[in-house]
Amino acid sequence: MNNSLSFENLGLSYLEQPANSPYCLVMLHGWMDNAASFTPLIKQLDAVHCIAVDFPGHGHSAHRQGHYHFVDYVDDVYGFLAELKLSKPIVLLGHSLGALVATTYAAAFPEQLVGLVCIDGIGPLSINEQATTEHLAKAIRQRHKQKHTKGFAELNYAIKLRAKTNGLSEDNSRLLVERAVMQRDGRWYWRHDEKLKLSSPLRFSELQAKNICQSVPFASLLIAASEFPLLTPDYIALRQSWFSQLETQMVSGGHHLHMQNPQAVAERLRAYIKTIV
Repeated sequence: MNNSLSFENLGLSYLEQPANSPYCLVMLHGWMDNAASFTPLIKQLDAVHCIAVDFPGHGHSAHRQGHYHFVDYVDDVYGFLAELKLSKPIVLLGHSLGALVATTYAAAFPEQLVGLVCIDGIGPLSINEQATTEHLAKAIRQRHKQKHTKGFAELNYAIKLRAKTNGLSEDNSRLLVERAVMQRDGRWYWRHDEKLKLSSPLRFSELQAKNICQSVPFASLLIAASEFPLLTPDYIALRQSWFSQLETQMVSGGHHLHMQNPQAVAERLRAYIKTIV
């Protein structure tokens, strides 16, 4: 697998597993993760052409000059796919934040895709219209209280911390951490942009989120965690009712189930792709 590919004009880095499969699986990671989060899953898909991108501010990709807004990730995917110039059908797969972006992209540009797979996220995030100004004020105040993190002496400190925080094995934590840190002057520092921790001042309304989900025209798949679920059954049921065709599969594991249980995720993924390609 190629781990250090990039489009310098976009400031985006990615990893790729070349293969002669009749389609390409383009993968979008979660918030504060990076492309390496898909490594365990890609290993289960050895005959599949897979490409996993680092979002701006994550992994090896460049930081934004300004702040981070949800819709800009959709723009990033558009530019990334244009640079890839793939001549085969594309299945877009996203985890968490990546699932929210993938859903929105599939709604806006369905002609570019043949399928959509969401892992423990189905989006986009939305907010009750009556909470708009409160959320806006809170987000702006965050920007003016931003703190900068200090480096740490031992890489294993970050690996153990990430493992504990996300319920991951240390091997899976290492995959994420090693792509997310750099060493300078004998200390380790996170590569990610600290501005990622700030809330976006504007979110879609419930009606806008519903319109986006309703605009995905093809059969899609949601793979959700059955242990310590981020998505409640009521939330899944509501969002599923917005799609014209969405199948939900529950898989054992936590929020990072594609790292914790990659074989089961790969099985659901292969079964879905057989129905669309």
